[in-house]
Amino acid sequence: MKLGIIGFGYTGQQHARAAMGIPRVSLGAVADTDPQGGSQVAVPFYADYHQVLDDPTIDAVSICLPHFLHEKVGTEALRAKKHVLMEKPLAMTVESGEQLCNLARSQSCILMVEMTHRFMPPVMQARQRVLAGDVGEVMAVTDVLVEGLGVFGSLPDWMFSKSLAGGGVGLTSGIHLLDHVAWITGQSLSLESASLRCSPTLGDIENVASFSLHLSQGAPVQVLLCWRPGNGDLAGELSVFGSKGTLTVQVWGGWKLTNERGLQEKICFDERLTVAQRACEGMKLALTEFVEAVHEQRDPVPRAQETLVSQRLIEQAYRYAGNRNSSR
Repeated sequence: MKLGIIGFGYTGQQHARAAMGIPRVSLGAVADTDPQGGSQVAVPFYADYHQVLDDPTIDAVSICLPHFLHEKVGTEALRAKKHVLMEKPLAMTVESGEQLCNLARSQSCILMVEMTHRFMPPVMQARQRVLAGDVGEVMAVTDVLVEGLGVFGSLPDWMFSKSLAGGGVGLTSGIHLLDHVAWITGQSLSLESASLRCSPTLGDIENVASFSLHLSQGAPVQVLLCWRPGNGDLAGELSVFGSKGTLTVQVWGGWKLTNERGLQEKICFDERLTVAQRACEGMKLALTEFVEAVHEQRDPVPRAQETLVSQRLIEQAYRYAGNRNSSR
């Protein structure tokens, strides 16, 4: 597969590194409005992404642009008969995401959202443990992520504008947490309530989000997300409490299981790797799945429509929090 990357900020550069580590992928072109990016790649570099879409040798594109451009550029890419790997979220709204899914089907193109967490070894192995019955019946789940804003490089200004990003930590990071809670437990989620808090120093997006939900079999779920200023660090843990034991998961670390057989634990990464390097491993596996789906002419796992399930919950959370605030 010859891959083009549209958008060459931090995430686009990570996608390029991931592509270079996959034998069946060759990086064919990169597009970005910042000309300095051209010095980092030995392939054609364009200021206008249409030149990537017009190149008949490019089979697929990875779109790593600000959220408000996802629908527009994704639509143009699919109409150009390019397979599309989209950074999350698929689009600014669920409705727009559904339109992209419909277009991909009509164009017979593969559309996949790059959900890094799904492909992180601790998350994949945690799902195996839960589905194998190692924790028994799931009784409750908590998932917490506290992220220093400098962990993955300085966030661009557009991410602090609701009109350009669609939301703050609830959307950008929450889509990962809601997705992997449902995926690990093998159950769907329903929203009960939500709370959002904005910082006057971080634009008009929320930097704290709390979601109260329940799984399809009734177990309560609490999800808490925070962005904090400064470089900071990355702290977070998913805990699945079951009738037979407890499983804790650190997405960038490993997992620990305590049940009637005692304690089992697995560290999934070389401790010398940075958080960004560990995340790149997940991206590499996601890109590999995308490539295989294209070659085998099948739906990718996860399908693009699956990511809209989590985004729909987030839209409900925004409405709930907005209605509650307006009634005060």
